Amino acid sequence: MPSRTIKKRKMRFDRLAAAVFLLAIIIFLLYLFIQLLTTPSGKTEKPVASNEKPDSAVSTSTHLEFEKQFFKYEDIYSGYLILVNDNHMYSVPSEQESMASIDEVKNDYYSIKNVNMLMDTLALKNFNSMLSGFYQQYSDKSIMITEALVTAERQNVIYNQALENSMHMSKGGYSEHQTGLAVDLAICSESDGIYKYSATGNYTWFRDNCTQYGFIRRYPDSKTDKTGIINHEEHFRYVGIPHAYYMAENDLSLEEYLQELKKYSYGSKTLNVSCYSNEYEIYYIRAKYDMTDNVDVYVPRNNKYTISGNNIDGFIITVEK
Repeated sequence: MPSRTIKKRKMRFDRLAAAVFLLAIIIFLLYLFIQLLTTPSGKTEKPVASNEKPDSAVSTSTHLEFEKQFFKYEDIYSGYLILVNDNHMYSVPSEQESMASIDEVKNDYYSIKNVNMLMDTLALKNFNSMLSGFYQQYSDKSIMITEALVTAERQNVIYNQALENSMHMSKGGYSEHQTGLAVDLAICSESDGIYKYSATGNYTWFRDNCTQYGFIRRYPDSKTDKTGIINHEEHFRYVGIPHAYYMAENDLSLEEYLQELKKYSYGSKTLNVSCYSNEYEIYYIRAKYDMTDNVDVYVPRNNKYTISGNNIDGFIITVEK
């Protein structure tokens, strides 16, 4: 075969190989470009690990599966963790939590000042359990509820009476008693009559054990700078067991606790609380208002959970593990 023909065929083969190689490069670059366009930016539906090294109370929540649900923006004003104080007014939700008559539901281990007193149903159930525990310990039935659910109108009467006696009480609309989650206690003695509750003697039991039943001492004098309330140790507030436990263990007021929870927002890290043989995982979601009045809230798909507004700007989700 002539050498000229061989050279021509070799040139055609080299050109073909070069064309195939160039085409392969073009296809590969096109694939990368398509991948870049179709890969979503932003957060995934499942929380991602934080760059921070978790401590004993913090964990990432990548083992949970989440789904998106829609809540109304006004739902931030209801739930067991709402903050009501002189700076955060209580907004009565359109669907208020169910209330129960204390006189109809109470057990025999305490008394009430008035027969028409009301309290949140779940909070009352746990209060009954707490007073059963106190009685089992001391065979003592001297505790009395003097205040439970209070209307804004009646709270204003209490507020004005307090002013006359140089005392501070919340105005109507700014009292926890309007939520039905709080009670004031007194001691009812056959010999001494009714007198103010104080955490002394056997009654220190409530200070040491109320968290087992989901209650906190809402206004300890050591937290007056946070709560704005002084000399009101008879006031107990229901928030739920893991929250009450964590607040007591870390010496936090409700104001401080709700602020701390914002560190544990959905998509980063969650707060793990282990107490009374149960495990909980807690996280916060900010409520962003839009024109439809809907808020996207990510909740566990396969775990039992509760959700509460904070009466400020978002929701707290508590997962039972």
